[in-house]
Amino acid sequence: MKTLLPLLSGLSKPVHLAWLAFFLFLGLAPAAQAADIKLEAESGTRSGVTVASSMAGYSGTGYVQGFDNSFAKNVKFTFNLPAAGIFELSIRYATPSGEKGYVVEVNGQQSSGMFANVAGFGTAQGGLVNLPAGTNTITLGGGWGYYVIDYLNLAPASIPLPAKPPKTLTDANATTSTKNLFSYLVDIYGTKVLAAQQETNELQEINYVRTHTGKDPAVGSYDLIEYSPSRIQYGSNPAGFSEKAIQWAKKDQGRGIISLLWHWNAPTDLINQGPDKLWWSGFYTRATTFNFAAALADKNGANYQLLLRDIDAIAVELKKFQAQDIPVLWRPLHEAAGGWFWWGAQGAEPFKELWKLMHDRLTNHHQLHNLIWVYTAERAKPEWYPGDAYVDVVGIDIYENTAVASNLSGQWTELQTLFNGKKLVTLSETGNLPNPEFIRTYKTWWSWFAVWPGADYTRKQPIPLLHAVFNDPDMITLDELPDWRKSGAVTGSALEQALGQLTVYPNPATGSHLTIKTTAKSPLKATFALYNAKGAKVTEVTAQLTSGQNQVRLPLRQVPAGIYVLSIRKGDEQICRKVVVEK
Repeated sequence: MKTLLPLLSGLSKPVHLAWLAFFLFLGLAPAAQAADIKLEAESGTRSGVTVASSMAGYSGTGYVQGFDNSFAKNVKFTFNLPAAGIFELSIRYATPSGEKGYVVEVNGQQSSGMFANVAGFGTAQGGLVNLPAGTNTITLGGGWGYYVIDYLNLAPASIPLPAKPPKTLTDANATTSTKNLFSYLVDIYGTKVLAAQQETNELQEINYVRTHTGKDPAVGSYDLIEYSPSRIQYGSNPAGFSEKAIQWAKKDQGRGIISLLWHWNAPTDLINQGPDKLWWSGFYTRATTFNFAAALADKNGANYQLLLRDIDAIAVELKKFQAQDIPVLWRPLHEAAGGWFWWGAQGAEPFKELWKLMHDRLTNHHQLHNLIWVYTAERAKPEWYPGDAYVDVVGIDIYENTAVASNLSGQWTELQTLFNGKKLVTLSETGNLPNPEFIRTYKTWWSWFAVWPGADYTRKQPIPLLHAVFNDPDMITLDELPDWRKSGAVTGSALEQALGQLTVYPNPATGSHLTIKTTAKSPLKATFALYNAKGAKVTEVTAQLTSGQNQVRLPLRQVPAGIYVLSIRKGDEQICRKVVVEK
């Protein structure tokens, strides 16, 4: 799907130029005001599905049925648009057999979603789509299970920025550093995204990212799984994993941000049978018979005490971070509504009770005041939400089964509907790198994103894409973090703060020189260079700037027409601008 690349105004670091050039030529005009477009399913091109009319409440002359898990069974819509634009996609459906999943492909770009279990026909939000003028195609099918489709609707969309929530944590006694980190997260929400990376126990993924991008993530995400007492009982050895995470957090003047999750091995009742129910998979529902709802119901019982024992064991690790004045984006009990982890196996109410027990045990009993509580939501399942008094940030884990990252606007929109202005929303886990162009176009300004590690996730990302995302102007990496421990920390690099009123003209450039004007707060030496779409430097000038107004001229006599990136560099810091040269 095509997207619009905004002008690189105010950007603070290099862009992977080959990737940039690809997107620069995919620009679109803004959406024109238009009426909704209704696409009746029975009028689409059908593959392996049929038209029916026995269920009451449909639109048009019928609906389409026969969808199953195969995307080969689908309905395809082909239509023309007089002008390009962004549209909100909604799907009228029915799910006679309960909640189901679906896949939708828009001009070759796939994404997935869920149909809630409703009586009769219901409407699902399919997210935002960016459509060019002319012929467009939308195909719907596959996913998970059996559903029927009545029609699709496309409504012209105006996308607002997310509202910033209050800078108030659920822990009134949070440490100063913790409060200031949260304040920084709120400050940048809607304008920048923190780049994060999920680490492994072997501590290799962040190194892998650094090797291929030249950057450390702003957020290092670590898993306390091996500290689960039932794993240690079977010989698991965390081997100072917490200390290694602390060591990373102290990089770059201690500005690294730590996120911790906990794949909590069930305290007891592990099945411990091969091939997929062995003790080390005891965080999965399939690998344990532990009933935490029953444990919570008997406060004097042995299993309730085991819950406390395990929470207390993790508190020991969390206290190590607090002792070093390191706030933690604390993400326990994640993906509960999915049911595949034991802490979601007995339903929403016991899960919320367990969350509140952990919140109270860590905050009040253990006096841990360095935690920012991150709840991992499920789409359209607000009944699992523990409540505003127990959650600081709402995250979602998305693993799209597609080689090309989708825009994720459907998931974003659903969470914004529930939490906009109340909580930050973040992409706490993802199987694919988010596309920064989609973030800008659809305004899906996640607080941060974290790609899951390993050969199927981080190492499966194309190297040019990995480099492009971690070097994108709107993705903040470790080197770009301000000293967020200080109250009122500013965003942006020191170079951005040192150079004000930056203008580049003429742009498009048609003469023999490109002129850059800026006001420097103090004397500094900087290098000004143009790079072409292949990343080759075509012209460069080094200038000593004085306090006040400065003017730098880049020669263009030998520079052919094309699209370039202007790089202004001082040491490791860089500002970028888009420049068009016309001859």
